[in-house]
Amino acid sequence: MKILVIYIIIFLFALNDLFSHFNDRALDANLLMLVNITILLFLIIARFQFYKIIRGSQQQVEKDKEDSHCVALERKAYTITSFIQMALSLSFLGLLIGFLLLRETAPSVPFWSFTLMIISVFNFFPNPKLMRITNPNFQFPDPQSNHYNQEIMDQFDDGEKYVILKSLLKVYSVLIWGLVILASGLMYYSIFSGNSQLISIIGIGILLILIQISYTTSLKPNKLK
Repeated sequence: MKILVIYIIIFLFALNDLFSHFNDRALDANLLMLVNITILLFLIIARFQFYKIIRGSQQQVEKDKEDSHCVALERKAYTITSFIQMALSLSFLGLLIGFLLLRETAPSVPFWSFTLMIISVFNFFPNPKLMRITNPNFQFPDPQSNHYNQEIMDQFDDGEKYVILKSLLKVYSVLIWGLVILASGLMYYSIFSGNSQLISIIGIGILLILIQISYTTSLKPNKLK
């Protein structure tokens, strides 16, 4: 609960910073500060959900409701992960944009983003308490193991592996189409604005090649001995 209180205090401090310097900052600085406040809100929601899961795991439920209760806790756990991932992504983008646009005029704003990114990274690490609740039999393998990813996957049953595979395939499709659309958009932007985005387009092309080759290679069957 202490961490939640700290997040709320930081949130209130950030709000005060936004309103007290609203007229002194440019529009882009205020917008980016608003993004930082949104990140804090995501972290607060994630931490609040975490405490709800802890309390929920200590509740005594009837036997016929145990399965639905466990599913509800697991859904909340994934909600926590989603909010933390959004916070991490937004703080990273905020840091890049803030450093690019505001490093001289309003350096405190990208510094906020940097601080929130560090906090989000620490929140992103798997929480042992949460894992014991959502997946009691799961054990993290040795991080120095040469087969770390394989040892993680081996702990899931066939149904869980199917869900993971289905999700990854969906992510792969969205990522490929997203990069194609982005590259096409950059091409038209270069044509109509006169600002060349050639480096970005080349980078996207290289990324597309690497993703597709990596995906196809992973599907290739091993040689028979």
